[in-house]
Amino acid sequence: MITSMTGYGRAAGETTLGHVAIEIKSVNHRFLDSRVRLPRQVSSLEPYILAHLKNNISRGRIEVNITLMANTSNVTPPTLNLELAKHYVRVAEEAGDQLNIPHQITLDFVLRLPEVIQMVEPEWDVDELWEELRPVLDEAIESLGKMRTREGESLTEDFTKVIELMRTHCARLDVLKDQVVADFRERFQSRLETLLTDNGGLDPARLHQEVAVFADRCDVCEELARLDSHLGQFEEIQKRPEPVGRRLDFLLQEMFRELNTIGSKANHLEVTQLALEMKNCVERLREQVQNVE
Repeated sequence: MITSMTGYGRAAGETTLGHVAIEIKSVNHRFLDSRVRLPRQVSSLEPYILAHLKNNISRGRIEVNITLMANTSNVTPPTLNLELAKHYVRVAEEAGDQLNIPHQITLDFVLRLPEVIQMVEPEWDVDELWEELRPVLDEAIESLGKMRTREGESLTEDFTKVIELMRTHCARLDVLKDQVVADFRERFQSRLETLLTDNGGLDPARLHQEVAVFADRCDVCEELARLDSHLGQFEEIQKRPEPVGRRLDFLLQEMFRELNTIGSKANHLEVTQLALEMKNCVERLREQVQNVE
């Protein structure tokens, strides 16, 4: 069953640090491209999270946003670096005196200076933090996976309709391939009869030779056989459990190549029109396959 690369998942839970909420968004991408936004308290977990995403998701641009509402019991009160504040004040007063600039140093000014107010983060064991966060992340990934699966089911339904339409067109082309030769034989015979009436009539051997050359040149049996095989593989690959987006895209490229050949060989209006319609179907499938994992 195919899986879409578009989805959204969310989960929340309690940890030692406080209430954690995790949101995961994914869109299509050729490879796995994961980006994580973390609060500073758990920034050390980024390598763990990226590795976990890689083990659970194959393709897509993944954005993970983690928010933390810290427990008040774990909040460390800020501290004042008094000696640094005094140093800032002395330097500011000295600069004002030297430059002959009036100075009015306020508390607000001092407190805004770098490192005057310091936040001391408590030290946490990274492995323990990860063991607490991982179940919440797994729940968010599962939620994301369910949405991607639903999107994949919708894509499968649309793929089935397009493939059925292409099979109908293939069946019509199979009927027309002999009609193309018959129509050419009739047109060629009529033309030759007109041209050769005054020269002894039509040479049957010449007619058969020309028709045989044309039939060989416009024969699309091999292309139709390969196209039918590609359609069958496209349907079969969708049922595989592993990611199949790249394989489907490759098959569609091969289908497009066969249809180009059929269109170039055809010297028949309906065959050309059918080939164009089927190329439009392939383009539609290729656009949607770009979102398949």
